[in-house]
Amino acid sequence: MPAWQAASPKARDAKFFDQRVAPILERRCLGCHNEELKNGNISFLDRESLLHGGTRGPAIVPGNPAKSLLLAALRHEGELQMPPGPPLPAKEISILTTWVKRGAIWGERLHK
Repeated sequence: MPAWQAASPKARDAKFFDQRVAPILERRCLGCHNEELKNGNISFLDRESLLHGGTRGPAIVPGNPAKSLLLAALRHEGELQMPPGPPLPAKEISILTTWVKRGAIWGERLHK
């Protein structure tokens, strides 16, 4: 059995976050949503901040992409459209949707 299959589901999801999700957050979100700027009163540097949310409420609902404001904003559905300009590529939105669907497990790559 390959080593990645032997890992626990939580370990696989943390690795997914570190390898696939964190790079998107770093590249697309942290320029405005960090500990110094906190646009919308939210930092993207830790899971708790996304669960608590900002001025509009929780950004993510683990296991429920349809109720996750972050995903709606990234798809430019409704009033809140992030990032400013064109929406993220469908591939990146798909990765973030998968992450939320799998419980939005946080890895080691991003921390305050």
